[in-house]
Amino acid sequence: MSLQRLFTRTMAAASLAVALPLPAQEAKPKAPTADQQAMMDAWQKAAAPGPNHKLLASLAGQWNFATKMWMQPGAPPETSTGTAVYTSLMDGRFIQGEYKGTFGGMAFQGLGLTGYDNVAKHFTATWADNMGTSIMLMTGKYDPAAKTFTYKGDMVNVMKPGTMVKVRQTVKIADDDSHVMEWYEIRGGKEVKTMEIAYTRQK
Repeated sequence: MSLQRLFTRTMAAASLAVALPLPAQEAKPKAPTADQQAMMDAWQKAAAPGPNHKLLASLAGQWNFATKMWMQPGAPPETSTGTAVYTSLMDGRFIQGEYKGTFGGMAFQGLGLTGYDNVAKHFTATWADNMGTSIMLMTGKYDPAAKTFTYKGDMVNVMKPGTMVKVRQTVKIADDDSHVMEWYEIRGGKEVKTMEIAYTRQK
């Protein structure tokens, strides 16, 4: 059912609820007012998948990934591998990522949800994993010339409860079958790269 048809039925039902009782066969839905039509048009525009949603949907599939994580500046990175499944949801409006791997010798699970907000004009991404109990929110843009997403947000500072750490994430699309995520955090007043994940599509 289209949004316009659903909205029309809803408004018709609301109008009938406050009207005098009429036989069912005499009840006729009224045409929407100008304000109601404008609201329907705005809803449809806000809900319609577009090029940015298609861009996210192109990531759907199964992936292998290799992680490098720097715990201390200048120290060699810790490495690990895993798999990810990206699933397009709700007629291409969102992409969900399910991640499985290892971290520090322990099993790792992560869940991400990303979409493009037609109203706010930016990408929105959430993240949760079994290494914590918080849900992180980031917003970002896509640079088509560089084929790169750039997200910014805040994450919980587990060493100083009640404070947050500024973070930045980039995702560079190399081609249809590979992309690289880089993660940066503010440490000691400076932005430092703490993680890199290279993704390769499973064949």
